[in-house]
Amino acid sequence: MSKGKGGPLNYNLPNSIMVVGTNTRPIVKSAKSIGMRTIAVDGFGDLDLRRYADTVYSPKTPKPEGPGRGRDLLIKSLSILEKHEVDAVLLSSGTEHWPGLIKRIKEKIDVIGNKETQIGTCTAKKRLFTAANKIGIPTPSTRRVSEVEDALEFADEAGYPVLLKPSFGGGGIGIRIASSPDRVLANFSEVLSSGNGRSAYVQKYIKGIDASTSVLSNGERAQCLTVNEQIVGDARLGVPRPLGYCGNVLPLEKNGELSSKLAEFSEALCEELGLVGSNGVDFVVSDRPYLVEVNPRFQGTIDCVEGVLGINLVEKHIEACRGELGDYKKPEGYSIKLILYAKEDMVAPDLDDLPVVDVPMPGSSVKKGSPLCSILKFGNSRKKLVQEAYRTAEKIYRFVQTT
Repeated sequence: MSKGKGGPLNYNLPNSIMVVGTNTRPIVKSAKSIGMRTIAVDGFGDLDLRRYADTVYSPKTPKPEGPGRGRDLLIKSLSILEKHEVDAVLLSSGTEHWPGLIKRIKEKIDVIGNKETQIGTCTAKKRLFTAANKIGIPTPSTRRVSEVEDALEFADEAGYPVLLKPSFGGGGIGIRIASSPDRVLANFSEVLSSGNGRSAYVQKYIKGIDASTSVLSNGERAQCLTVNEQIVGDARLGVPRPLGYCGNVLPLEKNGELSSKLAEFSEALCEELGLVGSNGVDFVVSDRPYLVEVNPRFQGTIDCVEGVLGINLVEKHIEACRGELGDYKKPEGYSIKLILYAKEDMVAPDLDDLPVVDVPMPGSSVKKGSPLCSILKFGNSRKKLVQEAYRTAEKIYRFVQTT
């Protein structure tokens, strides 16, 4: 396998792969289904992950949610590469905020995906938003600040409410909504410390439809596979934060004007950034679509995307990274993913016989507000599918309470 120096990479399908990230289960499953030997460096070490991975490394006690978890997983993967021979590495959620560590891994082995410079652009709001604005994609008014006085000044200029965002993060972790100067004063220090401790973002809060796209790119051309509704801050699912990621329903709509615009924006931005492989683009749609962020790695929608398109996204990711980008069919039917969060501290019961994935090891500790498991469903009626998924969530919570 050749070492990538930028642009499309000349990969053959690896025989063995190491997958690194907060939740590697869907990637490992897809890699295993096309015959790869798999090593997972994972934030949870769930029961069903262990069915697919040949080797699993995970902390004995899952670490608190936050960017530090991804850093620790990347550091751990460096030591694992001293013990195991694999052909390449794939990256999942939580790793994108540490391009320096990714570069160190690339010095040892191929990382099939974006270069660390591209990853750095995606995670730096100013550079990302500048690139988006250059090609006509709207972005929320945003400023990076180091002092609370600067945060108050910007909030006054932009108008309340505003979002206080850590310097890096994901899944809504650490974000606070401030509707007044008092809320900025009350939350700024906490938000600052949940990132790098030196700076944070203040962003005009735009309330609307939360949406995302799943895109394949080859460095020159991009194709949007699906446009998805994001489920954010749903208290029924026990999420502990108002903008916490709870899952997706996809597609967002069938052949609608909004979906066409989001696909157009996503393809244009991935091409402008020169991204390769599987990438996700997040939007909030109000009077118009506004770019929120770009995830330059596999997304949490992988199960759903594969299900409605009938593809193996790991295989298509590798093909795209070596320059091969096909024409993919439109989604058939609908899919939904719900992430259930623990509503209280608990010892995980045996969920293995229930219709869930990302199953914790029985007897493991699950803290209140931490992911408990996920629900995946597929069907032909969007309305019925969503109703069925939430009924299943209610049954899971009742089971947990009585166990």
